[in-house]
Amino acid sequence: MVLPRVTRQSSLWFAMFLMLGAVLAPAIRAQTRPAAAPQAEELHGGIEIGSKGVKAIALRITGEGDDYTVKVLYAEIVNPTPVQTRNGKFTPEAIHDTASAVQRFRQRMLQDHKVPAANIHIVVSSGLIGDNPQDLSAEVNKRTGQTPEFLDVDTEVQLTIAGAIPKRYKSGQSWYDNRGVSVLIDIGSGNTKGGYQQLRQVAVGSAGYDFVTWGIPKGTVTFTNEINQVAGETADYATFTRRAQALSNDSLRSPLRSEIARKPGLLNRRKVYLSGGIVWAMATLLRPEDRRSYTPLTMDDINNFYLRAVANPETLMEPDLSRIANVALRQEAEREVESVRNTFTPKNLVAGAEILRAVATEMNLGNKRLQFVRFGHLAWILSYVRLQAER
Repeated sequence: MVLPRVTRQSSLWFAMFLMLGAVLAPAIRAQTRPAAAPQAEELHGGIEIGSKGVKAIALRITGEGDDYTVKVLYAEIVNPTPVQTRNGKFTPEAIHDTASAVQRFRQRMLQDHKVPAANIHIVVSSGLIGDNPQDLSAEVNKRTGQTPEFLDVDTEVQLTIAGAIPKRYKSGQSWYDNRGVSVLIDIGSGNTKGGYQQLRQVAVGSAGYDFVTWGIPKGTVTFTNEINQVAGETADYATFTRRAQALSNDSLRSPLRSEIARKPGLLNRRKVYLSGGIVWAMATLLRPEDRRSYTPLTMDDINNFYLRAVANPETLMEPDLSRIANVALRQEAEREVESVRNTFTPKNLVAGAEILRAVATEMNLGNKRLQFVRFGHLAWILSYVRLQAER
């Protein structure tokens, strides 16, 4: 992955991350309390290496006993071009630039935010796919003195559920178990995954929770690459779209059906939390004025996004923002749309829309309550850092 120069994010990003702390802190406090609470004040940091970028987050954890809070102090993202591989391996340039970004983020946490070195964790997402992960690991270790931890899909999904899906919801004057009726769907760059939490009876009068996870090795970038191999790198949009549709059944729908057959909760849950880059792109391009942390979506949105992507993806990336009367909100939407353009190619939009439609159809999302988790891209790394702090 070739990374641009790492720069501090705009005030918009800073505000978004402060909002992230406000959104996720109640869910964090609602988790089962650790046996040993953090000290009165502790600083912790996490750096995620993923298929679409490198993310950093620093937290301050304060409180005593069973009552503690989490505040996001700092967060930064570098959005790269798609992962560069040669013969299935990460190129030396990709490894160098990625490790350099990790090194800079780590130094920023140490120097600017005074996070102790022992409290900075470097993690590699399950969506990062290459035949030579040991080379990336060695370069990161060389620059930081730390060996990154490679997460599997199951662990990453569990962390995302804990960070993205609120534990409870309120109806009238009563609170109910939200995760017991909800499912997560995360369409990433390297894979598509998700899961749900279910009650497990441990003994009479007591209960615990299990996580049910699922995943298929197709994401927006990996499916784009597969289509390009069949259609050719220079194929026009019409040819690319036809190849995407032809590949959909074997590459997407068949493995999805296999997962659903073994995990019926994927169909039975009535609330669906959607995350991942292509969902962010859809919400941004179709509803640029809606900046809520949990943005409602519908099956009509998914169908509309698909039809517009396959008809003319370049036009889709140019939404009419003049209808947004609030100047500050319009400027924020303009920056977000520009981020989508810098993250996805038109062919990525077509491939991602094909995945999204396949998931929506096979999982029968038409009669579910759908919500886009705006900060889902930070949910699992935040949960990971929090759990490390609890230890």
